[in-house]
Amino acid sequence: MAWLLQAINDGAMDAVNIKIAKVGGLTRAHRMRDVCMESGIVMTLEDTWGGDVATAAIAHLAHSTPEAARFSVTDFNSYVTRAFAPGAPQRRGGEMAASTAPGLGVSLDYSVLGAPIWRTAA
Repeated sequence: MAWLLQAINDGAMDAVNIKIAKVGGLTRAHRMRDVCMESGIVMTLEDTWGGDVATAAIAHLAHSTPEAARFSVTDFNSYVTRAFAPGAPQRRGGEMAASTAPGLGVSLDYSVLGAPIWRTAA
């Protein structure tokens, strides 16, 4: 986050792209989003790439961000050929909505993904 604070302090940007995975996950992206909102910096909210699960995370971050602070939001699941998480947000008419179900609001469809190749001990 030091680079973000330095860039804001230097007046080096009017907008920033916050990629959830690149900054270390939703918690860090949320913190950066809050700093940008307080500083009047608009944001593109997205991830480095992904499908249904990444799009669900992006949608939740975007929906918790005031519209005036959002420059753009990316729905990566519209770029993939197979859906694998029922309940994932879908773009319709240029808009998408985050699920109101618990967590990210998606479940994994293992008939599409296949069996897990690794599991942790229960």
